[in-house]
Amino acid sequence: MSHWLVIYDIRNDTRLRKVAKRMEGYGVRVQKSVFEVEASSKIIERLRKEIRELLNVEEDYVVYFEICERDWQKREKYGPGGYAEEDTRPYKIL
Repeated sequence: MSHWLVIYDIRNDTRLRKVAKRMEGYGVRVQKSVFEVEASSKIIERLRKEIRELLNVEEDYVVYFEICERDWQKREKYGPGGYAEEDTRPYKIL
């Protein structure tokens, strides 16, 4: 499994809704047009293909960033919402 940050800018509302709906099936929305995805390379390739079919390549763009495990663990979020995932780091009660 790899960690991915997927960011997009879609210029048409209909295409935007379709891309957002498709992304919701693959990852966790962290901002309006930003998703965190944890998936194998095979699944990411399928996602890329599905999203590419929805785009107008002259108006829209999508960026996929693969993030190593070490950097993925460093991410922090401030503000309302927080991450939906459970914190599984070990801890000690002193």
